[in-house]
Amino acid sequence: MTPQRPQYFPAEVDIPASMPFTPGFGSTPPCLVGRDDLIRTVCALLAGDPAGEGSTNVLLAPRGLGKTVLLNEVEDAARSERGWLVVSVSGTDGDPIAETHKEVCRAMDDWTQAHGDPARRRLASVSIGAAGLSAGVSYSEEPQPRRTTYGDDLRRDLSELTSAAASTGARVLLTMDEMHAIPLAQARQLGSYIQHIAKRERRALVFLGAALPYITETLLADRKSTFLQRLAIHRADPLSAADARRGLKEPIETHGGRIDDEALELATAAVGGHPYMLQLVGDKMWRAAAGAAEPITVVHAQDAAADAKESLGDHLFAPTWHGLSENDKRFLSALVALSATHATPRVAAVCERAGIGNSSASAYRRRLLLSGLVGPGGRGRLRLAHPAIAPWLKQAIATGSISVPATPQSGT
Repeated sequence: MTPQRPQYFPAEVDIPASMPFTPGFGSTPPCLVGRDDLIRTVCALLAGDPAGEGSTNVLLAPRGLGKTVLLNEVEDAARSERGWLVVSVSGTDGDPIAETHKEVCRAMDDWTQAHGDPARRRLASVSIGAAGLSAGVSYSEEPQPRRTTYGDDLRRDLSELTSAAASTGARVLLTMDEMHAIPLAQARQLGSYIQHIAKRERRALVFLGAALPYITETLLADRKSTFLQRLAIHRADPLSAADARRGLKEPIETHGGRIDDEALELATAAVGGHPYMLQLVGDKMWRAAAGAAEPITVVHAQDAAADAKESLGDHLFAPTWHGLSENDKRFLSALVALSATHATPRVAAVCERAGIGNSSASAYRRRLLLSGLVGPGGRGRLRLAHPAIAPWLKQAIATGSISVPATPQSGT
């Protein structure tokens, strides 16, 4: 008799059309709380004079605090409420100028398919009716050469796209996520194009970027670019306890579930104002309680909080840590140690504890700021970008999942 093969896949179940929580970076949650006023403020500025001061904006937030979600919400509102064309790029996608140009060309192709492009049509035939009382003209689209390189003609093509959008009463909204990663020279170049089109050509082009807060010390500190100097800055603060509470309770109840008051308070405390943690904690509670099958209790909330902290480390902190150089790891470890007694240690003190020369301090500081694990703490100071970083690092070292490279001995 042939032995029965074991079954490894779980039994098939109906996958719900929607879930109350979306624990993914950049994923827009079903219930977006605490951000309405900020989104309205940004949209009101974008809807103003394209040549005015409020037409170029940037959203600032540490990693996991929802800057990409905010960017996506403004994009969706621009499309659905105003019919604007949205050109969306990321500062980390290779050459930002070339990537922006590629997306501009793609947007122009989409617009042309939807509306046609008179500038690219040629006369195909003319017909005249009896006694010249009626006439007909037909056109055919001229074939366009397929572009293989991008970047050189960005200003021209972006201007053409805004002109095409204006013919239907729309604007072009250019967005750039991870704007802090753009090299300064390219940020200046892109800014000069936007200013030329919006202010000199008087085209309906507006801009919204999203970046880590340290951009205020790099690109936004540049004195040679009026575009960068004049960006209207909007900061996404941590969620209030009331907003976090609502962000947990409303999606659960909307999907037919229940959560008791004590569990809700415990979960709210675990979120700590962090939107990504809200989605993690909520999702883990929901699954632990089998969705709407049973009420979410304190036990569910406690287990979810512990699991969410571990997931935050696994998905946000650990990958970033493994991408750091040995000296960067020593620098971060020293910052964590000093942060136990001072929230914003001096960079010089961090270098001394890490065994790193002060001459290289600015390079380590910049790389750690770019990683998103560290934020500016004032002149000559740094702070940890998230309160969970220190506990995660200490636990990860204690369990042996990571290790801090030893400080090289002098003369070796």
